[in-house]
Amino acid sequence: RNARSDREHRGACAKTAGTMMNPHMEMPTVQGEGAEERRDSYLRHSELLVDADNAEDPVERMLIVCRLLFSFCCDILRTSDQVTDVPIPTLGYHHIARKELGACPGGNLRLHLQEICTFSSQTQAAALSHQKGVVRTTMTVALRPWARTKGMVLPGKGSVQIQLEGGAVVQLDRYREEYTMTFPSLVVHSPLTDDSLADFSGQAGITCLESGLEAKINFKANHAVKGVVQQLNSKGSTMEVLLPDSMKTKVLHQLSGRWDKRITITNRNPEKPPLIEDQPGSLLFDAHQDQGNGCYINKRIDLGRLGPLQLPKLWSTFHDALMSIDPDRSANTSTARKVGVDLKSKLPLYYGLHFDEREQKKHSSDSEEEEEEEERVDLRKRLPPCIEEQKEGGGRLHYQLSYSVVFLTPGEMEDQVPVPSSPTQAQRLTQQQQREDALRSARPSSSGVAKQGEILPVI
Repeated sequence: RNARSDREHRGACAKTAGTMMNPHMEMPTVQGEGAEERRDSYLRHSELLVDADNAEDPVERMLIVCRLLFSFCCDILRTSDQVTDVPIPTLGYHHIARKELGACPGGNLRLHLQEICTFSSQTQAAALSHQKGVVRTTMTVALRPWARTKGMVLPGKGSVQIQLEGGAVVQLDRYREEYTMTFPSLVVHSPLTDDSLADFSGQAGITCLESGLEAKINFKANHAVKGVVQQLNSKGSTMEVLLPDSMKTKVLHQLSGRWDKRITITNRNPEKPPLIEDQPGSLLFDAHQDQGNGCYINKRIDLGRLGPLQLPKLWSTFHDALMSIDPDRSANTSTARKVGVDLKSKLPLYYGLHFDEREQKKHSSDSEEEEEEEERVDLRKRLPPCIEEQKEGGGRLHYQLSYSVVFLTPGEMEDQVPVPSSPTQAQRLTQQQQREDALRSARPSSSGVAKQGEILPVI
C-alpha cells in the first residue's frame, strides 16, 4: 500500500510540474471556499504592502513593515492546507505567478510573485519590463541559511540553530522609501524528538534612512518580543556623540508581546484608525488574524517528518543547511556533537517520499514485488547525483521571494499579457513587446486605403 501511495504521489507531482512548465496551459480560476484559502497563502504579505502604500504617516508605514516582519516569521512555522506544500530537496526552482488584488482609486492593483530556490548565487528575479502598469511597492527576501548545533546546560539537552543570513528590502515608490530588514534565528530545541520546540531568538531590525526611522526588535525566550520604534541617530555635535544612545534617540513606540499570539504598542494616538480592522488601536500584530482554516503555527515541529508548510521552498534551504552541519566544527559540547550526528544519520534526505518503517512492517501482507519497489524508491539514504555534486563543491541553497504590486488603469487591464513560466520566456515576451511597439510606431498615422486582410480601427 505504501508503494502504491508513493506511485500515486509521484504521478500527482509529475502532473503538477507539467502544468507549471507548460507556458500554453491556462490555470483554472479558483472560486468559492478554496479561493479564500489560497488568498491566505499567496496574498497576505501583498495586502500589508498595499496598506503601507496607502499610509500617509511615515511612522504608520514603519509599523506596517514591522507587521510584515512578524507575519513572515510566523509563516515560517505555519502549516499549509495544500498537501503538495511539503519541502523536498531541489537543484533549482523558479516560480512566477500573477494575482489580482482588486480595484483601487483610478484603476486596479496586481501582484507579481516570484519564488526562487537554487544553488546559484547569480540567479535573480525576472524583470517585469514586458508587463503593463506602474510599480507601486516591492518586497524582496533573499536568504542563505546555515545551521549549527548547540549544547544546553542540562545534560542530554541540545538544540539546532538556523541562521537566516541575508534579509529583505521593502520599497515604497510613492514615498521614495526603502526599508532594509534583518530576521532573527530559528532555534529548534530537542530536534528529532517528541519534545521538540521551535522558537525565534536574537535581534531583528528595520531601517529606513529616507524617513529617519528604525525598529529594533528582540526575540527572547518563551516566544516573547520586546522592541522600540525610534528615530535614527543623527550626526550632531561632539557633546551629542558622547551622550548614551538612550538620550540621543527619540523613542516613538515600544513593542511587547508574543510573536505567536499578539503584539501591542504604546504611545499611539487613539484618534488614529486602528492598524487592524475592528481591533484596538494599540494592537500591532495578531498571529491568528493571518491564519486560514486548517492552518496554524506549529511550534512542535518534527524535523524528521515535516508536513505541508506555508513556505516549503524556504524549508528546502533549511533542510540543506541541516544536512551540511559538521558536528566536529559547529559543536561546543558532547551533547551538541551528538545532535549533529543524529541529524546526519536520522534526518530524511527526501521528505516527499518519506515513509514510516513501522507502518511498512504492519502491512507485511503486501506482495514481494511491492516490497522490492518500496526499497527502490526509498531516497532517504541518498540524494540525486546533481545535488550531491553541488554539496561536494561547497554549494548552499539560496532562497528568494519577490513581490511587486503594480497599478494598472482600466485600459491596461484589458490589454492582458501572459504570465511567463520562466525567466527565458519573460525575456522573449519583452523582446516581442518591443518589436510590436516598433512596428506600431513605424506605421503611418493615417491611411486612406486598407491593405488586404488589414483591419482599420473605427474612430
